[in-house]
Amino acid sequence: MKTLLRIFLPLMLLCAMAAGCHPGNTSMSSFLSDETVRLELDGEKVFVFNESTCQLSYNEDRCRFRAHSDTMLYFFVVELDRIPLSAGGEVTANISWNTTYGERYRNNITLNVQRIKGDIIWLCDATQHTAVVVRTLK
Repeated sequence: MKTLLRIFLPLMLLCAMAAGCHPGNTSMSSFLSDETVRLELDGEKVFVFNESTCQLSYNEDRCRFRAHSDTMLYFFVVELDRIPLSAGGEVTANISWNTTYGERYRNNITLNVQRIKGDIIWLCDATQHTAVVVRTLK
């Protein structure tokens, strides 16, 4: 029994650690069907805009989108190299957001322009680990 535990326990720990190292992907069908401004990372929604408790800002000159809670404790910022005008192209982005562990960044990432509908833009990287919906405010 001890021999079995010595083999089985480390094997289980190794599997658990390996499973934790593989982040999830964003489901493209649900991502593209939802118009809510949000940031999804590794298949998790890390910020979802709520009209009653959040604010949006947009700087056209800097190609910068920002969503934050009214308390400004929670936020994400997306800065693009240009504002996309049609779906199918690519843009380069720097993204920052906050967590309970402090501010985090994903810089110089290529996002595919998945969809544009009115003032809403859906962007996602090729691996579907970074997805964001932003809104131009004009």
